[in-house]
Amino acid sequence: MQLLGGVLLAAIAVVAVAIAISSSGSSTPKATPSAFKGAASTVDASLSGIPQSGVTIGSPNAKVTVTEYGDLQCPICRDFALGAENQLISNDVKAGRVKLVYKSLETASGSSPNPGIFPTQQAAAYAAGAQGKAWNYILVFYHQQGQEGTAYVNQTFLNDIAQSIPGLNFSKWKSNSSSSTYTAQVQSDQQQATTRGFSSTPTIVVQGPKGAAQPIVGNTDYGTLQSAIKSVS
Repeated sequence: MQLLGGVLLAAIAVVAVAIAISSSGSSTPKATPSAFKGAASTVDASLSGIPQSGVTIGSPNAKVTVTEYGDLQCPICRDFALGAENQLISNDVKAGRVKLVYKSLETASGSSPNPGIFPTQQAAAYAAGAQGKAWNYILVFYHQQGQEGTAYVNQTFLNDIAQSIPGLNFSKWKSNSSSSTYTAQVQSDQQQATTRGFSSTPTIVVQGPKGAAQPIVGNTDYGTLQSAIKSVS
């Protein structure tokens, strides 16, 4: 009986540990207002002095255009944005050599418990572009991105991002984000991506005076971006 009791206690302990591990791996920590503000402050400093217009960041006279087709819930897009793309912005975009354009392509959002959130979340970033803050919104979203396949994206999450961005008029953003203009833009981007045969995010297109480089798919490195830029410059 003592032996049986020991076995049962050991089994219960194993199950408890497994549940704890499973729970810690599947839950997404709730972002706090200070976390949003901290991310927004970091992003704002990194984009300071760079012109923005709609979903484009960088000088309108830049000879090379880099277009990212992305999904704000895509973890690979986040890795690219906070890695190689961040270097691209700090170096080439800030120097006026490259302009960066964001377009929508649904991938990870399709696994969300609320798959219909995709056009709403993407339009939220586009609406910030009406105030020259689209890339602030995009990058703060990536900084605060939750676990794929969970329902962390809702109107409160989208509002929290907007309210954290320095210089963004929240009331104006709120009105713009509910406009069909931006959801139509999201749909247009999606159709364009489908027509071009794109199905993964991020897909990066580099165009310049010498034409377009082969599209880059996935989380690439800064060196690969530089090589593509040189090939079309």
